[in-house]
Amino acid sequence: MPALHGVRCIGEVTDLHQNSTALYFTLTDGDAELPCMLWANRYRNMDIELEDGTEVILEGDIDYWVEGGKIDLKPWEIIVVGDGDQAAAVERLHAELDDRGWFDEDHKQSPPRFPDRVGVVTSLRGDARDDIQNAIHNQDPTVDILVKDATVQGPDAPTSLANGIHHLDRSEDVDAIIVGRGGGSDSNLQAFNTERVSEAIFTANTPVVTAIGHTADRLIGDHVADVAAITPTAAGEYVAESHEEFISSTLDPLSQELDTAFETFEQAHEHEKELEQAVETATELEGMAPIYYKIALVILVLLLLVITALWLGVI
Repeated sequence: MPALHGVRCIGEVTDLHQNSTALYFTLTDGDAELPCMLWANRYRNMDIELEDGTEVILEGDIDYWVEGGKIDLKPWEIIVVGDGDQAAAVERLHAELDDRGWFDEDHKQSPPRFPDRVGVVTSLRGDARDDIQNAIHNQDPTVDILVKDATVQGPDAPTSLANGIHHLDRSEDVDAIIVGRGGGSDSNLQAFNTERVSEAIFTANTPVVTAIGHTADRLIGDHVADVAAITPTAAGEYVAESHEEFISSTLDPLSQELDTAFETFEQAHEHEKELEQAVETATELEGMAPIYYKIALVILVLLLLVITALWLGVI
């Protein structure tokens, strides 16, 4: 038996996903959230199409589980009202910031290849911090990492994230800033779709890398950032380049080029010595009888031609 029968709610569809048996989504209204589950066969018979951002009126039953204190709504009627306020607001902000030029490549900065100190803005209680730190130190154990604790979801998240970015940029001597979290539902990522966070990223003098894991679509903060990594681990690997990889990809080819150049120089030096010896021999022959001198000179010229041809690869 449901805990409540015939409940009517209005809100916006977020975090929509489905499998062969059911459709799952979260009904949001501001900061309020209500998990919903709709059987797949019932959804097919409703002749509607739901997507993230759709505003709907739901009527159904509320189930309650004592263990864990969880509830969800199983709707048996859905009325589509239109596009949700949240989705429309994100689209408007995206267009506005695009018009301001906040997404332009001209404003992008590149972090140094081998940073001494990296700042991280994320929750101290999430996995993202460990993922970033491990990735950086696997690449370069000497990098100093400064983590600024921040709220990454909910109404306080935009201000908390922005303050963390401002602090690291203005008060700490860091070479790059990573800001992000370890994924989450669409509704939990909305702080990175706000003007407050986007402005903090855009105005920072320090290169900023976003690390908002496991998102199918890029958020506004990703577009503003200097670099958008797909996961916290990828962000850490990008910021701190491995010295071994740098040596193998850059210095090893350069060393091979130097070896080749040195071999060419040695061969040229040997060729020069052979010519010098030939000139000395010709000088010694000047005191010989005319006929022998001419014969020796012809032989010497032929010898020089052969040496030169061998050097040029003609014969």
